[in-house]
Amino acid sequence: MANEISVVILNYKNWRDTLECLASVFEITYRPYRVIVVDNDSQNGSLDEIEKWLTARQIQPLRLTQQQSEQGDFDGNPVVLIQSTSNRGYSAGNNIGIRWAIRAGSEYVLILNNDTIVNRDFLEPLAGFLDNHSEAAMVGPKILDLDGNIDVACARRRLDFGDYIFRLGIWGKLFPGNYWLRRHCYIGEYDFSTPRQVDVISGSCMLIRLSAFQKIGLFDENTFLFYEEFILSDQLRRINMQTHIIPSSLIVHKFGQSIKKQPNPKIAKIIKEGLYYYLHRYRRYPYLFIWLISLNQELANWRPLKKLRCPKTRSF
Repeated sequence: MANEISVVILNYKNWRDTLECLASVFEITYRPYRVIVVDNDSQNGSLDEIEKWLTARQIQPLRLTQQQSEQGDFDGNPVVLIQSTSNRGYSAGNNIGIRWAIRAGSEYVLILNNDTIVNRDFLEPLAGFLDNHSEAAMVGPKILDLDGNIDVACARRRLDFGDYIFRLGIWGKLFPGNYWLRRHCYIGEYDFSTPRQVDVISGSCMLIRLSAFQKIGLFDENTFLFYEEFILSDQLRRINMQTHIIPSSLIVHKFGQSIKKQPNPKIAKIIKEGLYYYLHRYRRYPYLFIWLISLNQELANWRPLKKLRCPKTRSF
């Protein structure tokens, strides 16, 4: 019998995307799996809409408050809806679902963005790889955008000095085809034809071995949004566990539907705070270096450069 997978989907306001994601998840061929939807305090009736949609399809979910999910007796219902008490970001919201997955006794947990659409057979290659490679803690699929282009965030290298200077700031916008941009996403090195060990995969879809996740203490909740993949990668490196991309697994990602609804200054502040925390806590960089990196990013937002864009996807 295959290992059970808990699919954790975090919803914030855009329940319509969540319904489209759920529709694709309920078509998957892998068994056994359970679905855990966590609403991150949307305050717009999201769980009511999701529950109504499920009921219309003769699926009776178990609906819980955050407190009930953490303190009540485990219920074997394969579909669970959990209402968080507050929106504390991506990591804290997903951890609510992950804790339920642990109580359910699942072997693996799939962190899946609600603005994704999965292929029916996408889970078998991911779970199969973890089943046969004990050194691997986390795997991710090949991810396409709505136009069929490959998302370059599928496979990335750990950030280093060149990335901060030539990719994340002003120089990345002035020279969008520079070496560091290509190197970071393995462009020219990897054609997505076979599985490959990588440093970082996309946080939009990650299948994680729960035993390894528990060793590192789940997601670090000190960031609100962004850099979770890099933090998770560093945490797994410290326990000598690997990350792989499995291109025979395929999903579609709509790219940041919740983020698009937020004011740009708010997102810019969240990105800056997340990067600062990552560099200070996990990379141990000195304050002067962190300040220079922040300045480089501020220059990238200079008005004449705002319309410049770095490539987000590529085709083969």
